[in-house]
Amino acid sequence: MNRLVLVSLVALAAIVLSACGSPGSSASWPGLTADAEQAYLASGSFVYAIRLSDGAKAWQYPDKAGPQHFYAPPVLTPDGQLLVGSAGTDGGLTSLDPESGQTKWAAPFLATDHWVASPLVVQDTIYAANNNGTLYALDLGSGRLQWSLPLGSSLWGAPITNGKLIFATSLDHRLYAVDPVAHKLAWKLDLGGSAASGASVSADGTTVFVGSFAKKVLGVEAASGRVRWTADVSDWVWGTPAVDGDSVYAADLSGGIFSLGAPNGKNAWPVLQPDGPITASPVVLPNGILVATESGTVFAYDRTGSNLWEAVVGGKIYTTPAVSGDRIAVAPLNADFLLAALSPDGKLVWKFTGK
Repeated sequence: MNRLVLVSLVALAAIVLSACGSPGSSASWPGLTADAEQAYLASGSFVYAIRLSDGAKAWQYPDKAGPQHFYAPPVLTPDGQLLVGSAGTDGGLTSLDPESGQTKWAAPFLATDHWVASPLVVQDTIYAANNNGTLYALDLGSGRLQWSLPLGSSLWGAPITNGKLIFATSLDHRLYAVDPVAHKLAWKLDLGGSAASGASVSADGTTVFVGSFAKKVLGVEAASGRVRWTADVSDWVWGTPAVDGDSVYAADLSGGIFSLGAPNGKNAWPVLQPDGPITASPVVLPNGILVATESGTVFAYDRTGSNLWEAVVGGKIYTTPAVSGDRIAVAPLNADFLLAALSPDGKLVWKFTGK
């Protein structure tokens, strides 16, 4: 077992088995998302809103450390909510005002286990995948339970939709497709290995792309679950594949990066392996892709696989960076800061320490 796998399992086991620790401490890597103005960081006992312009803290939730712990990337909703799930002992979801951090609604429904995955919002419904293996459908306005569907074992990946079905990955080696109208399973597919992150969907909604610990990335027919193609990679795939037109970008724990053809799964790039293992998902940029490694470095590549720039941020990066406008937000673990911002050419702009 390589070093990253050991670190990853220990860190995520801390979420699954207990969320204890000193106030403000983080048992696992943080969750990160951003809008045009702010980055939202779920880290240990707090969720922070940080201004992208200068790195100043806009607010934190809650005011003081309590039983809640946060690791899943917060989710911004079309109607102006910020959804955060607790990995603490309460098993609750909370809706915050992104501008003020004030609570809109809090934990009207309590799951029996932790929230590791980010929820999916479709119209007026929240689809939330819990560590207990159940997909929950909640009312967006109130957070109250509408229905639930037990799937498999732990659900750590964020659900995704093609507008017809909801797709959820599981540590039980399966990709599940759920009919949200009938509230039942449409199909399931054995991936041959655990899937710790979510899947992605083609622009036309016909194909689902998913990686797993079977050292493979699959292109799957969304309507039926039939495997269209299989691409072999070098190691476990932890992050979610990133879709950019006819290209699907994936990375593995050996540090390999692949540009797979969406129609056929063929790798278009030569051997590309930067400076360390990769758990973070690739991020599509206007001129290529962004990849962050465990070694604390962020790399940008163009669409041919040529290196555009690289930036040593520090710490260990397991969290997928968030790109917004002219800022690239990066949240390392084991650093003397919680968040850093890079310019589009990889220059450090600011660091946020939590204060």
